[in-house]
Amino acid sequence: MKLNRKGEIGFPEAIMAAMIVTLVLTLYLGLFAFNAAQDSGGPEVHIDHRIFGDLTLENGEIAGDIEMRLVSEMERHSLRGISVTCEVPGGLGYADRNIVIGDMDGLISGERFVYLLGASDGRIVPAVIEVAVCA
Repeated sequence: MKLNRKGEIGFPEAIMAAMIVTLVLTLYLGLFAFNAAQDSGGPEVHIDHRIFGDLTLENGEIAGDIEMRLVSEMERHSLRGISVTCEVPGGLGYADRNIVIGDMDGLISGERFVYLLGASDGRIVPAVIEVAVCA
């Protein structure tokens, strides 16, 4: 910044300094809010979605044996429990499937996603899968 003969900065330099301070404070507040939103307080475990590739839609229900794969995921991540809820939205006549392995008392973190399941009649139907893990 340039100083005049009195040792003061001019108006454009003062505005520039105020803008820099405002920008830095805005960035700090934005990063603070972003980090606070990302901190859920629960365990940060991501279950491999390929586990659910064994699920199929047969005779009005969601079939498939994924319990042993969930147990291995639970042991791999040292979790107390895993809960899986799978549902086919839209009133297509498929009953929901709920699987709970282990104990679900403690800090819980959840994830919900859409997964495509193959039906016995050859269709591919989207299903909503919700996974909750307990540390």
